[in-house]
Amino acid sequence: MRVLILALALTLAACAEPPAPQPEASPAPEAAAPAPPAIIGAFTAMSTTAMGVTGDLDVTPDVLSFAKGFRIEGGRIDASLGPNTDLSAGGGTIADGSGNTSVTDVELRRVENVRVAADARDPTFCGGETVTHVILARGAEALSVLVFSGADAPGPNAHDTQLCGIYNYFPA
Repeated sequence: MRVLILALALTLAACAEPPAPQPEASPAPEAAAPAPPAIIGAFTAMSTTAMGVTGDLDVTPDVLSFAKGFRIEGGRIDASLGPNTDLSAGGGTIADGSGNTSVTDVELRRVENVRVAADARDPTFCGGETVTHVILARGAEALSVLVFSGADAPGPNAHDTQLCGIYNYFPA
């Protein structure tokens, strides 16, 4: 009798629905890579243009302060650009445009305001056009500041952006 009950229990167990499969554990979502720290520091004018127009440069997260008495205010809007990023649709790359062949860090900033000291000469970054964006391209031995006008932020999809000036600096 015990054998019959055991056989009946095994038969019923075999006929029962198999347990529902356990869902596979989904992999943990990848955290976005943290943005590199902002480019900051003191820099000495290196190029003739930088020496003549801007003088030395002090960079903070929201301000570029030039020794010739003016500053560009506006924070970083994109830190995902690299040296091989196009400046505009069909344009050259950041490394090509800056002439800085050792670019390692690139930062795009929106220009919100250009302040000129009362005793300073008005800087002519863009030949009378309004400055809208700045790219900081830091290399091993130099910082290049690329100044732009136009409605579009520089990048591979930009159609309304113009490179107005390139200023190069040594780290101080």
